[in-house]
Amino acid sequence: MYKSLVPDEVIEKYGEQDHYYTSFTVEQEGFLAVSKPTSPQFETKTNEQGEERSYTIRNSTFSTSVLKRYYNSLIHSHFKGKGFLVKPNFISDTEVWLPSAKQDTTGQYKIFDRFSLKVQFKTVSDSLELLVTFEGKSKIFKVPVSTLLEDVSPTDINWVVYEKGLYRFDELPDSGKREYDKVYPVWNFEIRDALMQGTEAPDKTNKYKKFREGIDKFYNQYLNTEEFKAIIPITSNGFIPVNKINVGSVNNSSNRLLFGEQKSGIVPMDGMKEHGPFDFSSTSKIHFFFIFHKDDQHIAQKMDGYFKGSEFGFKGLTKFIHTPYHTEKGFSIRFEDRDNPWPEIYEAVTNKHFESDIQYIAIYISPFSKNSPDKSRRKIYYKLKELLLKEGISSQVIDGEKVMTNEKYYYSLPNIAIAILAKLNGIPWKLDTKLKNELIVGIGAFRNSEVDIQYIGSAFSFANNGKFNRFECFQKDQTKELAGSIIRAVKEYANVNTGIKRLVIHFYKSMRQDELQPIEDGLKDLGLDIPVFIVSINKTESSDIVAFDNSWKDLMPMSGTFIKVGYNKFLLFNNTRYSPKFYSFHDGFPFPIKLKIFCTEKELVDEYKTVKELIDQVYQFSRMYWKSVRQQNLPVTIKYPEMVAEMLPHFDGNEIPEFGKDNLWFL
Repeated sequence: MYKSLVPDEVIEKYGEQDHYYTSFTVEQEGFLAVSKPTSPQFETKTNEQGEERSYTIRNSTFSTSVLKRYYNSLIHSHFKGKGFLVKPNFISDTEVWLPSAKQDTTGQYKIFDRFSLKVQFKTVSDSLELLVTFEGKSKIFKVPVSTLLEDVSPTDINWVVYEKGLYRFDELPDSGKREYDKVYPVWNFEIRDALMQGTEAPDKTNKYKKFREGIDKFYNQYLNTEEFKAIIPITSNGFIPVNKINVGSVNNSSNRLLFGEQKSGIVPMDGMKEHGPFDFSSTSKIHFFFIFHKDDQHIAQKMDGYFKGSEFGFKGLTKFIHTPYHTEKGFSIRFEDRDNPWPEIYEAVTNKHFESDIQYIAIYISPFSKNSPDKSRRKIYYKLKELLLKEGISSQVIDGEKVMTNEKYYYSLPNIAIAILAKLNGIPWKLDTKLKNELIVGIGAFRNSEVDIQYIGSAFSFANNGKFNRFECFQKDQTKELAGSIIRAVKEYANVNTGIKRLVIHFYKSMRQDELQPIEDGLKDLGLDIPVFIVSINKTESSDIVAFDNSWKDLMPMSGTFIKVGYNKFLLFNNTRYSPKFYSFHDGFPFPIKLKIFCTEKELVDEYKTVKELIDQVYQFSRMYWKSVRQQNLPVTIKYPEMVAEMLPHFDGNEIPEFGKDNLWFL
């Protein structure tokens, strides 16, 4: 444990050092026994104003960090003692794997339900809490490592099971290394790719129901027992009811979007059908051309039919996004080699003459999926994007197989159409909000597993109505460059708009002081004395703390609901359940996202009005996703830069071509 967590007696006994070791309640030679109450003791003192105040007596109890680790270790030992699979780390939580009721019908795997248990202090109540999470399912191969190594590299194997124990593969005990035929790997994406397995379709079924049922069952079988309560004295009977004072909702106006002719609406699909896009592409001189394999000409013709409006189910680009659709005869590119199309495509694009006064957009009919397990095939997708960007051309990739196998493919056309409009610098819809003198900067990140470098993309929005300006990308350690790009955006904004009132940063994690300091210094250099608000937004859905709406059979709280779960920490529910009664189950059941709000002028985030305004803003930016007509749960201020950062490692010199820095080519 770090020195700041341990009791004073320990430091007095062993002297000052960074870390100390504890065996909790197991006696060890040379260890010091320390006994303390688990609740702090208080004393009354008179302060400088002459008022009597109650203060915690220093060192009168163990720190909450020590207590949490202690209780987590008890939980770990309890489940380990019962012979369950338990992940070895118990510092922050305990993960228990139980055989799933539904097993694999193919006979390849054993399926396990994963639950994590975490002791925490005063997060949603006023005492110690046990946070129980259903983490989903894991698959363990029935064939051992020794068999899989024929097709799978050891670098692709992460977790394994040996003798009823879960281990990281490189931390396997020596006895396991002597008998790899008794070591069973846990399925992961790298093993999937090595075995050339296909990508499973995302699960759109109701996660709230599965989560609730899983936890209820786990609680009743393993936690609500005399044996478990003897070590962790649970007092509540199941879930904790949410105090009404901690529940809020975004303004009704936050759901409103503006479409064509300034007409407003809530559902993007309805607004686009009835009123058309808010604004068109700045040019009408637009030419489309196709890139396809010779055997896929029928697919290109089908897409051409959809875009013209002659295929069933879609009225065409000219009517839906009010963009002229035209292809020049003989301009499309047809390649011969299906397995290695890149040399042909590269030669055809580089030798083609593109008129400078025409805005081209390429429709690439991919002979293989972007999620193909063959990494070399996936790279063509990125290389083509980059090559066309260098020519000043955006592209739309179409999965050829889906066009022909999905009978209802026409449902995808509205999504494709709005992405095309955005790539042509049109505006499908915008937020129905009054312009304010503030700049909102979104910073998202993506870790590329192939190169193991975390890239941070930053997206700039000039205004709170969602208009984007420019993107830049950085590696994780380029803190000063990131700050420099934010300050440049502020400077450009301040040059055009006088009296900037505040800078709002949507950040993909908690921002450290060394990340914030260069931004504050830069604002001082510009002579701007303005507050900086940092809204930390977890880029993954919150699955540890979740709330359920018991008034609705499907349990998901209404869109725009937010719940306080700590000091300026909130769960925000972003979904398409805009009314208590009506919901389209095709839209899925996304879990909430977690927000944490900080300001360089601390007193400003003590004002409820300001905090609610910032939550509303996050919610509104989740409605500005122009890759789909459905609302996303992550705001584009985090999602767009993450999408850019995902592609960056595949580009030459990790550089985005200039044309791509102020264009939504990545949608």
